[in-house]
Amino acid sequence: MERTKLFVALDVLCLVVASLPFAILTLVNSPYKRGFYCEDTSIRYPYKPDTITHGVMAGVTIPCTVFIISVGEAYLVYTERLYSRSQFNNYLAALYKVVGTFLFGSAVSQSLTDLAKYTIGRLRPNFLAVCQPDWTKVNCSLYVHVEDVCQGNSRNITESRLSFYSGHSSFAMYCMMFLAVSE
Repeated sequence: MERTKLFVALDVLCLVVASLPFAILTLVNSPYKRGFYCEDTSIRYPYKPDTITHGVMAGVTIPCTVFIISVGEAYLVYTERLYSRSQFNNYLAALYKVVGTFLFGSAVSQSLTDLAKYTIGRLRPNFLAVCQPDWTKVNCSLYVHVEDVCQGNSRNITESRLSFYSGHSSFAMYCMMFLAVSE
């Protein structure tokens, strides 16, 4: 029993370590401060809030994926295609392994996505609407550094520097690939 507790604690530690880059970048760091050119039409779109928020995305995809995994594992255990040498119920042991793997992969996927987003700092299509530049300080014949000219909400400006690559798309793709590849 002590050995089982040790392995569970080790699994939880691995999950926490895999989540650290995501947590640290989200809470502490700021993205690469990329400037812009005045004639860049790709960043001149109006601001529109997310159609699907991060919370809704996680609140739908994680429970749906876990439900599909649970049904699949129940089927495999029921048809005796899956057996575990665990001291616990075969179903719970199988579910622990697969859901744990899914959560660990989710943490790694989100951490890698955020590392890319914060390193690249690509401007969103609505950047100028969020930045609200003070055009009197802008020299359009040069590359514009946004630190000096943006007057908008700093939190929204930071979020508008995190365009590439899409966190929603990468997380949805991870969930679908996990379901497709796992037994």
